[in-house]
Amino acid sequence: MQRKAFTLIELLVVIAIIAILAAILFPVFAQAKLAAKKTQVLSNGKQIGTAQFMYENDYDDMSPSLGVGDWTDKLIPYVKNEELFLNPLRNDYDSGCLNSLHTVPGFVPATDEPGCRYVGFGYNWGPIKRRGGGMLGRQQPDPARPGNFYIPGISMTSIQSPADMFAYTITYDTPRETMGIQFLLCTYNGGTTNSGLFFGGQWPVAFADGHSKAMKWVAGNNDPAAEGGRWAVPSDLSKIVDYCADPSYLVDTSGDTGGADGEEGHFPTGTKCSDLPAIFASYRNGGGPTYFSN
Repeated sequence: MQRKAFTLIELLVVIAIIAILAAILFPVFAQAKLAAKKTQVLSNGKQIGTAQFMYENDYDDMSPSLGVGDWTDKLIPYVKNEELFLNPLRNDYDSGCLNSLHTVPGFVPATDEPGCRYVGFGYNWGPIKRRGGGMLGRQQPDPARPGNFYIPGISMTSIQSPADMFAYTITYDTPRETMGIQFLLCTYNGGTTNSGLFFGGQWPVAFADGHSKAMKWVAGNNDPAAEGGRWAVPSDLSKIVDYCADPSYLVDTSGDTGGADGEEGHFPTGTKCSDLPAIFASYRNGGGPTYFSN
């Protein structure tokens, strides 16, 4: 009796077809997975913004201050889930945090983690390091802890446009966990193209009124006052003003405490938040700081 069987050629053809289909479908699956993570992070940002809104309602409309405890400490009672503070694309961690009683820098004890993932969202301290203007004022000496500093919260009634003002976005910064222009790419090591940023630079932003949406961000190099020389701003430079509760807020070095940051050339005395879009636009004309390529 004659037996029916596949020939070697037929098997190779089937294997080749499967390989071709896999090569076509795997990138689609990867894109779908990335889109799901992006949706997750956008949801996390929304919930963090809502938690801050609830905190402010309980604390006389004041935003969370920094000094004793981080912003995550202040908001954890309102979210109940520390995973909200993480970014699924950020897997770097603090190998020493087990000894600091934190699962992620800022809060909650840990006993069984091999390492501690860094918080994935950054708080809007203001556009330029510790100078305030955002959800916080300027860094200043802490009268309750001589020799230390704190950064006070602000009254929500002082914000001119809460629906436009940034509160949080995802960040590479640590251990401060900010979204400041010169802190935002603190640990970034993805090369010099914007496509290397988290989600290609399409980042979720939580706003001061509690809503959240995705915005395009771009990065740059060669700023000696920035962490690692790298910085990031909204792609629409006019949106830099949305770091600030008041566009007329001074972001110069006058009144700095706790050490100079070497930025006098960038932001001379009298520089306002409303001046920043033009300053960062000037970087595109060559010389000094430069933008990443797309």
